[in-house]
Amino acid sequence: MNEKFVKKAMDFEKAMANFYLEKGYSASNLLVQKLFLELAKQEIDHLAFILEFPVAGATMKTRQTGEMEETIKEFFLRLQPARERQETDNRMALITAIEMEKAGLNMYWEIVQNSQTSDRPFFTQLLQQEKQHLESLQNVHFYLTGTGDWFEEEESRRWNWMNT
Repeated sequence: MNEKFVKKAMDFEKAMANFYLEKGYSASNLLVQKLFLELAKQEIDHLAFILEFPVAGATMKTRQTGEMEETIKEFFLRLQPARERQETDNRMALITAIEMEKAGLNMYWEIVQNSQTSDRPFFTQLLQQEKQHLESLQNVHFYLTGTGDWFEEEESRRWNWMNT
């Protein structure tokens, strides 16, 4: 496996885990806090996956598609309606996270395109996980900012239960 690509992936996952942990710890909005802390856990899982794969042929242990949504939905439904949109000053952290995830997607796409065929499934798994992170962040951002773009997006990517 290309060591340069592995190092790039490890550095990205570590930076994202640290970002989400720091921003989640200090988030004033409970929904943003929950999302960031869940994403921090997943980024740590990704880092472990990268570190363990060459030795043990590790498999991705992070949440499957839809599990992140279910976790946030359960939390969201327990929130008091008055508190869920309260203190949306975490908007800049969400925007920063969205931009960082987009950069990560581009990085993984480039790695997949330039890696050996045998390494592509490994990096594609990471690419798919980061794609789910981006969708999660976009959903919460759209919800908190009340943007009208909510229903213009592909329905399968939108957490429509947030709009009830």
